[in-house]
Amino acid sequence: MLAAHTWSKFGLGFLLLGLAVPGNTQPSSTTELPRGEMVEGLQCQTDPSQTYSLYLPSYYEPNRKWPALLIFDPRGRSVAAAELFREAAEDLGWILMSSNDTRSDGPMEPNIKAINALWPEIHLQYPTDYDRIYVTGFSGGAMMAWQLGYLSAEVAGVLAAGGRFEPSNFRERLNFPNFGVVGELDFNFLEMHEVHQQLVRWELDERLEIFPGPHSWMPAPLAREGLEWFELLAMRDGLREPDPERIERWYERGLNAARALEETNQLRAAAARYADLESSFAGLRATSEAAAGSQRLAKTKELKRQRKDFQRWLDFETRFRNRLYDAYNGMRSGAPIWSGAAFARQLGVPELEVQAQKEGAAGVVAQRLLETIFTQTSFYLTRELFGAQEYERAVAVLQVATRIHGDRAIAQYQLACALARTGQKEPALEALERAVAAGFANREWISQDPDLEILRNEARFQALVQAPPGSEAVATGE
Repeated sequence: MLAAHTWSKFGLGFLLLGLAVPGNTQPSSTTELPRGEMVEGLQCQTDPSQTYSLYLPSYYEPNRKWPALLIFDPRGRSVAAAELFREAAEDLGWILMSSNDTRSDGPMEPNIKAINALWPEIHLQYPTDYDRIYVTGFSGGAMMAWQLGYLSAEVAGVLAAGGRFEPSNFRERLNFPNFGVVGELDFNFLEMHEVHQQLVRWELDERLEIFPGPHSWMPAPLAREGLEWFELLAMRDGLREPDPERIERWYERGLNAARALEETNQLRAAAARYADLESSFAGLRATSEAAAGSQRLAKTKELKRQRKDFQRWLDFETRFRNRLYDAYNGMRSGAPIWSGAAFARQLGVPELEVQAQKEGAAGVVAQRLLETIFTQTSFYLTRELFGAQEYERAVAVLQVATRIHGDRAIAQYQLACALARTGQKEPALEALERAVAAGFANREWISQDPDLEILRNEARFQALVQAPPGSEAVATGE
């Protein structure tokens, strides 16, 4: 089996202990750093073991202060994450700092170390506008971003993708704007909606944008929209000089987007966009068109119906997930071992597969629940069962995962390992061949994995190991 992290249950509550940045600190010289290109592998001044990727706008000069964005990817993919924001950073004039060392689904100590090194870096090395330090993260990185906001009064806003609040985060009000994004098939969709509802109750500046797709970072255009929204709020709140041209352009774009949503009968989204225009542009320009849109939609029965229908399907998803938790716990508890087909029925996979073919909210919710089941069966539950050496149970769990996504190389590889551990050579070889065909090409790992020991002398195994190397698959929970 591929190595997996163990997620610690404690949070980031002791992140910044003893980390106060001296008030008279002057940024180090950045004269020699390239402008307008991504610089990789920079070492943090306070802890050289921690590194990051940096982007400075092409017109960067150290004699003025710049807004900055700290980026937390849950697998330390610093460049890929930063590239989402690069075009916007160049246009708007932002510094990007993206950690190589943040991780999700593992011990929190590496994240504490990474953030404790990166946070002073933005003060010690660069001429940052301390009133305009923003943080973004995906999945576990979003959780880190929110927690950093709790712990530091200097976080001016959080752009969170596909994350969730820890229960303790609901107890104390945040004090910074939040731009949330989540894929409509993201297994954290419900959690992001819960965050959205809490932020609304706290009457904060907040937005939740939904994009087509699964659990992932947002598309680059939506990343840009998030930074532009923070720029707009900074103008509104006196943190930067208003830019009349941008204000007008962004307002017209938002108004056109709201009208397009209304024209296509997406009234929930249209109402949210009109309301945001009224709030975000308050004091910067007249918002009478947005106000009229809000008032017009508020009078319609269709908006009320859509909101009721949306909530109905959220409630359905919540109830169904409770059913899933009961089934997962049954698999963990030592109850009689189900076959993969029986466990799939226990989880409701067959009925979800039928519902997923339907149009509208019913189909989307079913697809999202199938993604949730896949994530649990291919990663989290499998990790627990392998740790407990419950390989027969792992086989049943992974048969569900590969039923949902038979083309996922990692799931097929894990199934091969579980089958091999239970002595099922032929099915294990078949699963391993499917994994390689799907893109798992790390021959060195295959040849050394102790889970596959009983296959070592098989001709089919040797053929897989000795085949020309291709691209290597990477196991992640993201």
